[in-house]
Amino acid sequence: MTNQPIDPASLYNLDAVLSEPERQAREAAQTFVAEFIRPDVTSWYDSGNPPVRDLAKQLGSRGMLGMHLTDYGCAGATATEYGLTCLELEAGDSGIRSLVSVQGSLAMHAIHAYGAESLREQWLPGLAAGDLIGSFALTEPDVGSNPAEMRTTAR
Repeated sequence: MTNQPIDPASLYNLDAVLSEPERQAREAAQTFVAEFIRPDVTSWYDSGNPPVRDLAKQLGSRGMLGMHLTDYGCAGATATEYGLTCLELEAGDSGIRSLVSVQGSLAMHAIHAYGAESLREQWLPGLAAGDLIGSFALTEPDVGSNPAEMRTTAR
C-alpha cells in the first residue's frame, strides 16, 4: 500500500456532474495555484508581503477577476465555474481567494449592478484586468462591522 494523497473530488465523482467548461475553469485555477501560489506562499506569509499587484494581473489575464460578470472585459462565467475557481484558489491560499472574491463580488459587482454606465466603463475593464485593485471595508469605531449601526458615509 502506498501513501498517495487522495483527491477529495474523486470521492464524489464530481467530474461526472460537471460540464466541460466547468472542468476547464477548475483546471485553470488548479494550474494557477500550482504555478503561482504554492511555490511562494510560505515566503509571502513569512514576509507578510504577497505580490498582490502582480497576482491580480495574472488572475486578470486568466479571466478570473469578476469572472461571473458580463461585458467590460469580464468572462461571463457561470456561478458554478466561479465557485470551482474560488474553491481551487482557496486550496492554494485563502488570501488569494479573498482577492478574487472581494474584487469580483464586492467591488466589481456593485459597480456592475448599480453603477452608472460611465462608471462601469471607467472602472470595470481595469478591475477585470487586474490593473486596478478594488476593496471593501466594513468597520467603524464603536460599532465594528455591524452595517445597521454605521454612520460614516463617503462621497
